[in-house]
Amino acid sequence: MFNSTIMKIAKLLRTEDGNFTMLAALMLPVLIVGGSLALDTSNALSMKVRLQNAADSAALATTSQLADENITESQAKDYATKFFAAQISSDVNSFEGFTATPTVTVSKSGSGKKIVWKVDVAVVGSQQTTVMARFAGKNTIDVSINGTSESARDGSNPLSMMLVLDRSGSMDWASGRTTTETRTKYCYSYYRGRYECGTRTVEVDVPKIDVLKEAVADLTGHIAESDPTDEYARMGAVAYNSDTRDSDKQSISWNKSDIITFANSLEATGGTNSEDAMAWAADQVTKPTEINAHYSKNGTKKPHKFIVFMTDGENSTGSSYWDNYADRKTLEHCTSAKNNEVKIFTVAFQAPQRGKELLSACASGNDFYYTADSADELKQAFKDIGEEAVQMVTRLTD
Repeated sequence: MFNSTIMKIAKLLRTEDGNFTMLAALMLPVLIVGGSLALDTSNALSMKVRLQNAADSAALATTSQLADENITESQAKDYATKFFAAQISSDVNSFEGFTATPTVTVSKSGSGKKIVWKVDVAVVGSQQTTVMARFAGKNTIDVSINGTSESARDGSNPLSMMLVLDRSGSMDWASGRTTTETRTKYCYSYYRGRYECGTRTVEVDVPKIDVLKEAVADLTGHIAESDPTDEYARMGAVAYNSDTRDSDKQSISWNKSDIITFANSLEATGGTNSEDAMAWAADQVTKPTEINAHYSKNGTKKPHKFIVFMTDGENSTGSSYWDNYADRKTLEHCTSAKNNEVKIFTVAFQAPQRGKELLSACASGNDFYYTADSADELKQAFKDIGEEAVQMVTRLTD
């Protein structure tokens, strides 16, 4: 059929009578109008895609700024409008007679740290049609699009977290940070002997256990801030040495302040064995009663599960055969927890190589493994972990 058509066209081109001229005169306007319509349709589709991308970006950026408290609710509409304008600035020169008018609507639900922001950017875009379309009475192409974004803090996304903290004797060693203390000054005399004679300021080492207490308070406070009503985040802790007992365990609960009290009571003594502590922590975040606790408060059956595991040393063997039994068993518990969708953060605080290797293997990936060679780095690691666990979730809803 194609070859037949080509032959007919060729024959028509070779004809010497007036049929071709007449046919061409009749078809030319149709071809021009058809091409004009095709171009207008293509321009309309291109404009719609660009406007949709700009509206989505403006809505997403505005909800992010609101959730991060970088702008206020009263500033949100202006922010979204300017952001949208910047996104389409290049399109003004791409389409003839191009205009785009956004209408921004901002709403919120919830309160405090659990505010959910919703930003809707509705846009009517217009551009001039081609000459032939205008000649036919169609002057503009108009399209309408809508971009909506919603944001919330992960404080409203349920989580369960267990801290596994080293309280072995080496945690009483100097952390590398010092502080000053005011102490009683004593003097001596032949007649009075030794007596108090004022005070003196001395520089003293800060033990690693005290830095750990500060780091735990920072992390716990960050999570507590995201959950002011105690209905989304549950926390517990276990401190381990070579003789971990029930008194070293703080059961997971809604009351985050218990974790700070627990950490502040820790004393650094004994050797190192993390096996039982890791097993207990994994059980705390994965047991059915933990799921039920969330479901009864916030309606979720799948809370995010975390373990934060730190050490400043390496495990004592845990076996009379000196085969690193404690390392192997700890790693087994880590692997089992990860298989149960638990994310494990690990922090090696001035730890030797074998301790680092265990924590690296236990972590849920390179981004979950931290090394801290100073007191400040330990506190920063715990701060980063808290921020990672309580992150903002922003999603496009349309």
